Amino acid sequence: MLCAVCASGVLILAVATPLAPRPLAVAALVLVLAATAALILAWVQARRLMDRLAARDAMLNAAFLSTPALTLTRDGAIRRLNSAAAALFDVAETAVRGRPFADLVPGFDVAAVAAAGVETGQLQPPGGHWTGRRSDGATFPLAIRFGLAPGAPDDEHLALGLIDLTLRHAAEAQARELHAQLNTVWRLNSLGEMAATLAHELNQPLSAATAYLHASRVDMEKAGPLGDSAGRTLDLAQGQLLRAGQIIRRMRAFLTQETGGLSRERAAAMVQDLGEVLAMIGRARGVALRIEVAAEDDEVQADRIQFQQAVVNLVRNGVEAAAGRAGAEVRVLGRADADGYRLSVEDNGPGVSDDQLDRIFQPMTSTKAGGLGLGLSVTRTIVERHRAGLQAGRSEMLGGAAFYFTLPRDEEARAA
Repeated sequence: MLCAVCASGVLILAVATPLAPRPLAVAALVLVLAATAALILAWVQARRLMDRLAARDAMLNAAFLSTPALTLTRDGAIRRLNSAAAALFDVAETAVRGRPFADLVPGFDVAAVAAAGVETGQLQPPGGHWTGRRSDGATFPLAIRFGLAPGAPDDEHLALGLIDLTLRHAAEAQARELHAQLNTVWRLNSLGEMAATLAHELNQPLSAATAYLHASRVDMEKAGPLGDSAGRTLDLAQGQLLRAGQIIRRMRAFLTQETGGLSRERAAAMVQDLGEVLAMIGRARGVALRIEVAAEDDEVQADRIQFQQAVVNLVRNGVEAAAGRAGAEVRVLGRADADGYRLSVEDNGPGVSDDQLDRIFQPMTSTKAGGLGLGLSVTRTIVERHRAGLQAGRSEMLGGAAFYFTLPRDEEARAA
């Protein structure tokens, strides 16, 4: 602006002075034109900046109106609140203005914000989460973010952003219930696998003991009347051995969880429904969990609970293998291929050594201290009941172990 004024003054002086050199007038004209162009350019840029600021202002205003928010005075009274906050507590804005915020959130103390020692952040409650109270007395879980305004007047000292945690807590409760159900199924599966293993391992010594007793009975018969009493005792012992074998076989039949029939399921949906359960397993050991399952052409025949139990166990194994490593990570990958729907669980742990690959699925085989060696054995049994085969190898993506299987596609769904 100053340049334009100076240039205009020089031009007027050059024109008003007859003896002024012509080049001076031309130079003054050029300066005026350049200054004018600069002014126009500055005006255009300012206009664009104003438009961008107005658009950002509108966006921030829309975000503010859609997020429950309010401001408090220095003593914790409500100064103002937006319509989203009023709807959250089911109150009229005018009815709560000037009231302590603690009336809506019992236990809230504005002094706790000052004690936090920062100007912005999430306000931690004394017992896990804040509890909001609506006008009808109903309560709901709440998270509170705050921002201090040190230079603001006392009547707008603190801004609060509110987050209703009702849906999140409901999802967590549902995940815990599913986790408990899967744990029950897992215990029954493990007991069934153990019973099957014990029946197999004990069958041979029990049969041998029965044969020895039978041979002893024959020898006793040769002794005549003197051996009759001992022979009756041997018969009783042989009967108890046979009974032990029958008990083991009955327990095996009772505890082995045979599938109650496969039904049409969406493989991706079954895995995604486990999202919160798997996230809880990862968080407990500080392992990042990523689920990447494609929903295209994923119709399969499956027992939903048994399938989910197999996935949970594979993820738990991966988390235990990767825990404690830098950048610990487990991925659940699913996609359709020519044979069906392929699901793999991969980690960046140490992997499975070549000498373990042939025996890792055998019962009572464990690489973990104190492990029963039933986890992968049970998982393999579940996968086989789904007409698939569980395999192990090395993850090309993460470098650790990879366990994978392919569920046969539901041909009826594909034909439809």
